[in-house]
Amino acid sequence: MNSFHKKIVFIALCFSLVLSFSLPASFAQAKQKTRYYYVTKTAYLYSSRSKSKKRLKKIEINNKLSTKTDEPYKMYQVKYAEKKGYVYKSRLGTKPKTLKKYTNRTSYIYSSNKANKKHLLKISVNRKVITKSTQSAKMFKVTYGKTTGYIYKRNLSNNYVDYSNTYGSSQITRYDISQIPKQQNSSQFKVPKFDASRIGNINSAYNYTTGSKGDMDVWDSWPLQNPDGTVAEYNGYHFVFAMAGRPNTNENYLYMFYQKVGEKSLESWKNAGRIFAGVDLSNSNDSVLKNQTQEWSGSAYKLGNKIRLFYTSFSDKQSNGASDFNQVLSTAQIDVDTNSSNVSIRDVDDQKSIFSGDGKNYQSIEQFRAEGFFNSGDNRGLRDPHYVEDNGHKYLVFQANTGTATGYQEYRSLYNKVYYGGDDTYFSNSKNSLLARADKNSVIRANAAIGIIELNDDFTLKRDMKPLLTANLVTEETERPNVVKINGKWYLFAITKGYTERVDGFNGDDNYMIGYVSDNLTGPYKPLNSSGLVLASTESFNSRTYTYSYYGIPVSSGSNTLLITSYMTNRSISSTSRSTFAPSFLVTVNGEQTEVQQGSVLEQGQVTTGNNSVQSYLR
Repeated sequence: MNSFHKKIVFIALCFSLVLSFSLPASFAQAKQKTRYYYVTKTAYLYSSRSKSKKRLKKIEINNKLSTKTDEPYKMYQVKYAEKKGYVYKSRLGTKPKTLKKYTNRTSYIYSSNKANKKHLLKISVNRKVITKSTQSAKMFKVTYGKTTGYIYKRNLSNNYVDYSNTYGSSQITRYDISQIPKQQNSSQFKVPKFDASRIGNINSAYNYTTGSKGDMDVWDSWPLQNPDGTVAEYNGYHFVFAMAGRPNTNENYLYMFYQKVGEKSLESWKNAGRIFAGVDLSNSNDSVLKNQTQEWSGSAYKLGNKIRLFYTSFSDKQSNGASDFNQVLSTAQIDVDTNSSNVSIRDVDDQKSIFSGDGKNYQSIEQFRAEGFFNSGDNRGLRDPHYVEDNGHKYLVFQANTGTATGYQEYRSLYNKVYYGGDDTYFSNSKNSLLARADKNSVIRANAAIGIIELNDDFTLKRDMKPLLTANLVTEETERPNVVKINGKWYLFAITKGYTERVDGFNGDDNYMIGYVSDNLTGPYKPLNSSGLVLASTESFNSRTYTYSYYGIPVSSGSNTLLITSYMTNRSISSTSRSTFAPSFLVTVNGEQTEVQQGSVLEQGQVTTGNNSVQSYLR
């Protein structure tokens, strides 16, 4: 080899050595094995490893990345979304991260994330799902119970959602109701104690339609009233409408009792008979009334010289014969004949259903059926229509349950601060307590409401409206709502039982009238006496002097004194003691406070005040 060739070989060797020490990193990495990682903590794609590096893009959890970077480096070179850059190794893991997410609205789980996807399941707010999906995806693959499918990302949150939503109504809160057991033994609220030996059955309460002379039970009752709420006189008589039926039967019918104006005694009440005894609804064009099997509570008003009855049409069967529990607000005009000695029902006209729940403002029977009836722990009421007029408009106020647009019975309700009342500490402690309860489903199902609808002049539905009051997480029943105007303010009353409350501290036998006040018929309403308590009875369910179904009647137009009627003795508890009119008594209303006049006891069933109270009923 000559010197020239030796020089060439020497230069080539040197060049190869230089190349071996100065190859770019990308060429060196090509020899490394490709590895895959998942983003386990939110990461950023950087422009370089240097201190002057810039963020190029955010990379969300569970995105899959590949790299050929050697393990010792703190940052790996990766490619993401068509961009090359560097990611900190500490943000990566070898497996996707299992994440808990919570629905922030009612959501569907779909069969896929494709255009032709189908609904697999509908789930409510604050339901927990498990996912390992890339968090930048529009739809996550999730597992909920035994169902696996896809949910839109926008419907999921990282945490349960505490929120405040009144849905346009005032609330009967858990905090307010929890104060009642502390107040109920005060004479300010106690229903007077009655002497059982002085209580009598209603002599005229026997069944005319069957010819039976056996005494009937008589319970929920209400007088014929004027539009201002005072008791109406009709051709020299007072009328009372009441639910009645023979003991130990399923009879729940409406009867009309009458009494000459000026008379007060229990014995002076006479029976005009069952209101709908001669009514044949089998061929009715009204699909609701056609299936009517019972008649439940309502109200009655003298409008002009006509008697307009509002009541609850009840059916325990569907048109196909299946069992049911349907309640529908209904009405009829009652025509009567009167003379100097008696009253009789001549005819029933214009009988029709008005409202059965829309599903949005108020739970419908279809929703109740879909829930599984009582087997699901649910209960539904749409009853006790109470007529009221305001500024030339006609309304019905009634017991109901909230619908899907007014705070339905869903798991998410446990996180609504509005339902709890009190301060933040009370909310936090109460919420955590409910979440730990094995029976929290019964609390979720509690969604009573006092509803309102507007009527046309012919007493058909004009529009349904948001509830006046809701009792989510509190109770399923706010029965027999009653609205009275006193000194320019609206007072709203309702009744409830201890065993329906979903707040601790209540005895199952205890009964209550609760009350609220507002400057306007439609609210907002504030609780009377701080908690809402107006009346409390702690008599045993099987006691002769057990009272319920309290109904407040202004003693005169605009008076701040209410005469309270109720019934006494539950059905079929003895062979001789019937459900009967209880002694009436008075309650005074002053602004946001009320007080029972303990010495103001009147005759059984008395609907107007007399000159003297009847102390002999007291014990």
